[in-house]
Amino acid sequence: MRKDLLEKDLLSYNPKRWRINIPFKDYSFKVEDFVPALSGAIGKVAIVAAFAVAWSKGFGITDPSFVTENVRLEIVLGSILTLILCAFLNPYAGPPGTLAPLIPIIPLMVVSGVHPLPLGIMIGLIGLVIASFNWFSKIVQINGTGTKGGVILLFGFMGITSSLDTLRSWSIIQGSPDIFTILIVAGVVLFLILNKLKLRWLIIPICAAAALVISASFGIYPAFKTGAGLPTIDASLWWNEKWGIGWGLSASNFISALPFAILAVVMWPIDAVAIKTIQENNYPKEAKKAVFDMNDTYLIVALRNIIGVVLGGGQVAAVWRSFMIPLGMVKRPIGASAFLLGVVGIAFGLLGFPIDIAVFPPLLGLVLIFGVYLPLVEVGLDTIKSTAEIQIAAVCFIIGIAVNPVIGWIAAVLIENFKLISASECTRTLTRQEKLITASLAGITLSTFFMASV
Repeated sequence: MRKDLLEKDLLSYNPKRWRINIPFKDYSFKVEDFVPALSGAIGKVAIVAAFAVAWSKGFGITDPSFVTENVRLEIVLGSILTLILCAFLNPYAGPPGTLAPLIPIIPLMVVSGVHPLPLGIMIGLIGLVIASFNWFSKIVQINGTGTKGGVILLFGFMGITSSLDTLRSWSIIQGSPDIFTILIVAGVVLFLILNKLKLRWLIIPICAAAALVISASFGIYPAFKTGAGLPTIDASLWWNEKWGIGWGLSASNFISALPFAILAVVMWPIDAVAIKTIQENNYPKEAKKAVFDMNDTYLIVALRNIIGVVLGGGQVAAVWRSFMIPLGMVKRPIGASAFLLGVVGIAFGLLGFPIDIAVFPPLLGLVLIFGVYLPLVEVGLDTIKSTAEIQIAAVCFIIGIAVNPVIGWIAAVLIENFKLISASECTRTLTRQEKLITASLAGITLSTFFMASV
């Protein structure tokens, strides 16, 4: 049976770690490897485009090529690093993707005086330190179940709301407001059908195809204006001309970025736990080597974040969610699929026209809502079980919406770790070291947030 063949590959997966691996020799290929590769490439372009669009609106960037050229830079760079680091050197590490949950708070970061370059550098440096000392497990531990659920729900809700508003505005501008309703209804129907058929891993390519078909029925098509070519790799050109905001490497900009940088790094392991759970639930229990290694993954993610932002990229890196979730669903290890992902991603970037298709607003909207943010809401709801966890998540959600996501998160951490909610189900116990880490993290976050706000 096909299932047995796939499980055999998972059980026998044993490539070399941080040494050269040769495709077809050190890991095998199956037709299923194309599914996460294609889904990951489509999702990557769409999510990076959402980052670039959000930054361009926040800073009032008028360069018509800003979004598409930023996407080209990011996907080619990410795909090259995926080939080198995840397909050849360490097929136990998940490819470096994009931290989609941060997209909804980009307007807030702009208002708070956050410059993308100091932000990206700080995220990368903090991530390198934590990964080097294998501290990501500690980050996971100090974020209890209620906090995790609250943060994930918060970002999922903010993302869905933002994407719906953007899609609605686009449909009004097109003079066809009905297309908004049709797109959303189609997305819901497809989501339910794929869920019923246990084919949820196809949600991104299916939503992309549906958006194109529905838009075409209204006579609306993507504008093909990005020709074939190489990405612009000139940091000075990017920051001084395309971004038009300069390098921004001042002490005040680093202070403004610090609370958001800490939040981004804290989101990494929370995001990874959800993805790792999907793999563990779909793989045989003995196939431990097929499940991605968290510290190796985030060492690569941190490095990729620094390289990307220094060269002018607008995204914040994370594990490649739109690749890793389908990978777990089709029961494949990382190596071969990462190799194909790198090849497909580079092809998308160099050809240009796939970028124009992926940044098409209806496609971008459906992919983000049903392929990225709705799964976050699902994971968030599934995470919280007890009354105490619901209360903690609610506090995180309310403060996050009303004040700031960073403050919502740190409030939930403090409430959960110091048992400020006395519900009987709240049995979480921390060591003295974990309480010290919690208090220090809260102090740093609140003080830097205050300094950034005044």
